[in-house]
Amino acid sequence: MSRLLSVFLSDELAAEIEAVAHSAGKTKSELVRDALRAHIQLERFAALQRYGQGRAEAQGVGPEDSEALVDAVRSGRG
Repeated sequence: MSRLLSVFLSDELAAEIEAVAHSAGKTKSELVRDALRAHIQLERFAALQRYGQGRAEAQGVGPEDSEALVDAVRSGRG
């Protein structure tokens, strides 16, 4: 199933979308769908990073500990 989503764009952004879509050989709809998918992936990745950082902080693990932890896992000690 598909849904129609209407958005208001500035004239400048609309022109940029049209130009990029044309140069990529895509429709404007394809370009916007691809951009939304990429943005959603970035948001999910950022949420995962925040989750991991929170878990690490709760266990007292900081950025300075990461190299030693990676070495321990690689050597089979982790």
